[in-house]
Formats: sequence, C-alpha cells, structure tokens
Amino acid sequence: MYHYNPIFQSMCTFLIAGLFIIPVSANVFQEQQQNGYQGAGRGLTIYVDDNNVNGPWDGTLDHPYQYIQDGIDHAIDGDTVYVFGGFYRENVVVSKSIELIGEEKYPYLTGYGFGTVIKIIAEHVILTGFTISHCGSNSNNAGIMIHTSNNIITNNDIQYNDYYGIYVTASDNVIYHNNFIENKYQAFDVIAESTWDGGYPVGGNYWDDYNGIDENEDGIGEIPYPTGNSSADRYPLIHPYGSVTNAVTDEIFLSIQAAINDDDTEDGHTITVREGTYWEHLRIHKSVILKGDNYHQSVIDGRSSSDVVAICADDVSLEGFRIQHSGGGEQNAGIIVNGMDCSILNNIVYDNFQGIIVKQSVEHTYIANNEVTDNGWNGITVTSGCKENHIVENTIVDNFYAGIGISDASNNYIYHNTFKSNRHQAYDDATNIWDNGSASGGNYWSDYTGPDNNGDGIGDTPYLIPDGINKDLYPLMAPYSGEDTIPPFVKIQSPTNGFYLWGLLLFSGLFKQSTLIYGPITIQVEAADAQSWISRVEFLIDDSVTPNFVDMKAPYSWKWSQPYLFMRKHTIIVIAYDNAGNSNFDQLEVRKYI
Repeated sequence: MYHYNPIFQSMCTFLIAGLFIIPVSANVFQEQQQNGYQGAGRGLTIYVDDNNVNGPWDGTLDHPYQYIQDGIDHAIDGDTVYVFGGFYRENVVVSKSIELIGEEKYPYLTGYGFGTVIKIIAEHVILTGFTISHCGSNSNNAGIMIHTSNNIITNNDIQYNDYYGIYVTASDNVIYHNNFIENKYQAFDVIAESTWDGGYPVGGNYWDDYNGIDENEDGIGEIPYPTGNSSADRYPLIHPYGSVTNAVTDEIFLSIQAAINDDDTEDGHTITVREGTYWEHLRIHKSVILKGDNYHQSVIDGRSSSDVVAICADDVSLEGFRIQHSGGGEQNAGIIVNGMDCSILNNIVYDNFQGIIVKQSVEHTYIANNEVTDNGWNGITVTSGCKENHIVENTIVDNFYAGIGISDASNNYIYHNTFKSNRHQAYDDATNIWDNGSASGGNYWSDYTGPDNNGDGIGDTPYLIPDGINKDLYPLMAPYSGEDTIPPFVKIQSPTNGFYLWGLLLFSGLFKQSTLIYGPITIQVEAADAQSWISRVEFLIDDSVTPNFVDMKAPYSWKWSQPYLFMRKHTIIVIAYDNAGNSNFDQLEVRKYI
C-alpha cells in the first residue's frame, strides 16, 4: 500500500474535521435556524424541495425553492443550500462558494441524458449527499465537472453517467468517500493535481470496477485506482461507502470489524451491513446486534482460513448473512459460539469445515431459521457441558458427516428442523430433547420410514438418534413450515357403529353398518395439528349453521341430549380449526330416539 505525505495528511485532517454532520429532519434544521445557525459558521441556510410545486418560494424551511438552481442563484458566498430528498431533473451550475448538501443521497439529480449534471465554476465548494446520474453522452459531459480549485466532493453516489462520472480540470480538489458505479468512464483528472482520497485509514472512493484485494481486511484495497494521467485514488474502498453503519451512532465504517472495535460502539448497539462480499474474519467481543441486509447477498467470506465469525461475548445477535469458506482445520467453523444467551438467526452457513460450533459449557443460545448446508464435517456441533440451548426450524442439508453432532451435552432442545441428505443425520451421546411434544412435533428426517396412519403429519413411531438413548418421539412427515397451511386431523371416535343405550354400547357385532342411539350420547372427537395446534372443535347436528357446542380444550367432547319423539336419521358433524385458521371435518350418520 502506498505511503502518504504528512503535510497532505494534516490538510485532510483539517478538512474532515471541518465537515458537518448532515441533518436528518426538517425539525432539526428549523431548530438550528431559530438558534442562529449560519451554515458551518458562514452564511444562511437555503432550502430546496421538489415537492413545493405551487409556491410560494423564498428558500425558507416553510417555503423552499422547487429547483436546486434557484437555491444556488439566491445564495451568496458562504451560504448553505440544503436539498431535501426527491427527483431533480436539472443541469446545475455552482458559481458561488457554498455548501451544497443533499439529504443523505436521497436527492436524485439527473441530467436525463443531456449535458453535465453539476458544473462547479467557483472555489471552496463543498458538495455532499447526492445521487448524480445520466449526464450526456459526449466527451464534454460528466456527472460532475470541476473547473476550479479547493473544492471538496464527498459522500455522493455518482452513477450511470453516459460519459465521465467526474472530470477535473483544476488542482487542489479533494474527492473521497464517493461511490462510482457503472459510469462509462469513472473519472479523469486532467492535470493530476487533485487528491482522490482522505489518506489512511480514512480511505478514498468506491469504484465498482476495482478488482484489487484487501489482505489486511481493513476495507481498503492494496492497489491504487488510476484516475487519469498520473493521478490515483491511493486507498480505494472495497465496499460502497455507507455499507457498514452503527445504527445508534450513525457512524460509517469501512469494515465490519472496524465497526465492532470502535470506541463509540457499545453493548446493545446495532451494526447494519449492506449487500456485498466482506472478506473478513470477525471477532465479536461486544454484546451487539450484527444484521445483514440480505442473507443471500450479505456475505462474510473467510477465504478458506481460520474461523469466519467468532462470537466471544454474551447477548450477541447474528442475523441475515451468508457465512462461508472457513479454514479446513478440525475446529474451524463458519460460526463459533463462545458466549451465553446469543442468537444465530436467518443465516446461510455454507461450505465451511464445520458449520456452527457451540463451544464448551455455552448456555441459552438460540439457533433458528438458518440454512446449514454443504459443510465439510458437521452442520452443527454441540460440545461438552452445553445446556439449555435451542436449535429450531433450521434446514440442515448435505453436510459431509452429521447434520447435528452432540457430545457430552444434555438438556438441549432440538425440534422443527429439516434433516436431509447428511451422511449421518445426527448423533447424540447425552440426554437431549428432540421434539416439542405430540401436538407440535419433532424434526423432519428424510430417511424416516415410519407410518402416519391418522394423517396428522406426525409419524407413529419414533426416530432413533444414534450413539445414545435419544429419540425424536414425534417425527414430522414433511419439512416444518413456519406458515401452517395443513388442515388439522379430526375424527369422531364415539359413537361408532353399534347400538347405544343411554351411552352404553351394546350388540356392536350386530350393527356393523349403522349406528342406533337411544337416549343421550357423548360425542368424543380426536383432533390434532402438528404445527399450530387445535384452536377449537365445533359440534353441529344436521344442517345447523350455528354450532350446537364448541369445545376449546382437549379431550374434545359434547353430550348430545336433545330428545326426539320418533326415531329419525341425523348427521353428526364435527369441525376442527387450528390456530392458523385451517379447518377439517368429520361426520357420521346415526338414528336417534329420545
């Protein structure tokens, strides 16, 4: 990596220290204005909002200008022009020494395929917080064109421009922390005398066509990015600026580990990570929530060395990542859990040596809704002394040795998981709970061959867990789904074929095809649901619309005592509802007298 000049570093430090925090609401601005806010200590703040289409327009917070150019034209040197989020189709000329600030990149400023989008012809301009796109397609056009010196361009998205993303013809400009995405030519520095980064470790810009590496995992590429003639961004960013953020402090970081390590990051803070591949080995030593945008696209890749994510604190939550490519050592894993009360949720743990290892004596960890696939040994390993951990609703597939392996660890709960195509689905030499009871069920095992004679979605015989005495007493017949769309099982158990005298079954051998009832009778019903349990059972007679009785607690029954003077045919109908709203029914034709 290139070394930098100490004089230049001092200059950049001064510039960065002088930058403002972008306000995030109109209320904040109003308060600042009432308190005499002077736009970074220089002039007034002028507001622009494309929603103000009918006026009046005077640049105040109550009556902002509709167009950015109007805001600039009514400013004087030292003013701040603040632009609220919206869609602005303009070709803007900045002819005054102002701060031009966008609302967190939400102002989309487009040339709509014509001309230069922003042209700077004054010195000491600060441009930040815009998405700038679609300049014209000839060599005189750019997303940003700079003809003057001593300007700062930072924290913008410069994208989809049909010629230059940025074009600089003067010296001593500072351009860093911008994202350059799919421009025909990303940048060109005519005289090569501007600065394209903020030094180290501040970093430079993100270039979507940069293919350098980041060996030390600091979020900065090792090889400079050329910006025309002999100029270069010496510290190009590996990820778009703004990809890693502390949601509590609003600080932006260049790597996930830097966000964790930062002194301002405290226990309980949430660190958010946008889509992208992060070539890091994380050590989470604070009780933070680490949350990826998309578990298919927010990737933490260990580059086939060591552990990818090591959780070394209590109360850590890890959610929404694809975690892959650990080292190949016996104890290397995609995720190592060495803290109490942690949550591992909604991740893909793929192609590591071991998927997840719950280390010795860990308690109260919740591992749920993960896809643990194609790992080189076990999908999940639970080691000695671990207890009161829950492993639920995970898909554990195609792991080379075992889906789950438990050694010398008791009183853990494993249920509602899907085990498929692992060499050994599971092994357990201790005493653990492999189901959630008869109503909710256990796990789905692709090699289970037992029957389900009553059709309730739960196997009638247990699934044996190798290496001990453990059993899944209620194996599921299909993979568990958090969304219950399967109707419950329901069957009338009594009465059945035969003759009933005041509830007593007589002469059943003589009445094999019919049911005769004399006097009151108790109707008994079996109802079960493997996913969301039974909510209620309704009892109806004949074509009744309103239930004659509703039972909401097992065992489900109703005493039918309505008298009839003459023997007549009736239909008993029972309807079972589960807690997801699914229903099923059974019915029986009988003849009843008195």
